[in-house]
Amino acid sequence: MSSKADTRIETMRAPYVVVDDFLPLDAAEAMRLDIDTHFGNYGSHRPETHQVWNYWFVPGLYAYLRTTPEKLIRPDRVESFMQVLRRWSAAALGLQEVTWPYLSLYVSGCRQNLHNDSANGRFAFVYSLTRDRRMTSGGETLVLNEGDLFRNNVATAQNAAGFYTSIEPRFNRLVVFDDRMPHGVERVDGSMNPVEGRFVMHGHIRDRGAIVSGALTEQQVGAVVMEALIDFSAGALSRIRLYHGPVVFRLFIGANGVVKSCAVLLDRVTATDANDTGWPKMLSNLIAKFTALKFPEGSGETTVTQPVLMGTSLFRPDH
Repeated sequence: MSSKADTRIETMRAPYVVVDDFLPLDAAEAMRLDIDTHFGNYGSHRPETHQVWNYWFVPGLYAYLRTTPEKLIRPDRVESFMQVLRRWSAAALGLQEVTWPYLSLYVSGCRQNLHNDSANGRFAFVYSLTRDRRMTSGGETLVLNEGDLFRNNVATAQNAAGFYTSIEPRFNRLVVFDDRMPHGVERVDGSMNPVEGRFVMHGHIRDRGAIVSGALTEQQVGAVVMEALIDFSAGALSRIRLYHGPVVFRLFIGANGVVKSCAVLLDRVTATDANDTGWPKMLSNLIAKFTALKFPEGSGETTVTQPVLMGTSLFRPDH
């Protein structure tokens, strides 16, 4: 890949992303048909096939039904979805670990109150198999806006849209958001028929070290990248823990081992002090250190997608 093409990488800084028509339509429809078939033919329901739901109720927080998706959806279809999601996550976020999902059902009265999942991953994913035309309302994913909601609106009258984003659970829609963001699910109201409810597969996306493709091996790349991280940490030790969140770099390395370019694929680093403005300078410093690295020569070019997690040790084993 040329240096000119590399510079076109757009850094993802948004707290969430919405991908409509995530799967080929026939794949999404096949999974939804499995769900409808599960609930159909009421007289054929048996304990071993239909007593599969956990009513996940936590007072003041959660009220919905959940299970593992392969209990309703053909396992190979779930695995195909996961393969697509893993590829998308690696390409778009630079993060390659995706947890096995829950399949959740929200009928009338079900909801999630506001919370965050800072300890569960870097991002959450929510993939909707909810009918676009249904006999219920609600079920939107709610993600609070970033920043100080009080001070940012202290002189301006606001309504719901000024405080949070409401994302409709459209069929075949993927929503991915920063796990640290306060979020919830709007209450579902209407028909008690389960096929009219909100169906989503959801889980978490995490960092699991570098993604390396091309001539060099992970071992060859890892040893050199560690040099940059050690050097960076030595010069910024007192400030590293002032920031929190993932930043992901994509390095393009020539056959001669020289870094042709270093792009920032993802930057969700946040200062713990709202008035701190030092992160851009630290980021530029880290880019410079990666760009100056010299890797072993190889038989061709190599692409390295390297996550770095601020707010904790830069030298965790999975980095």
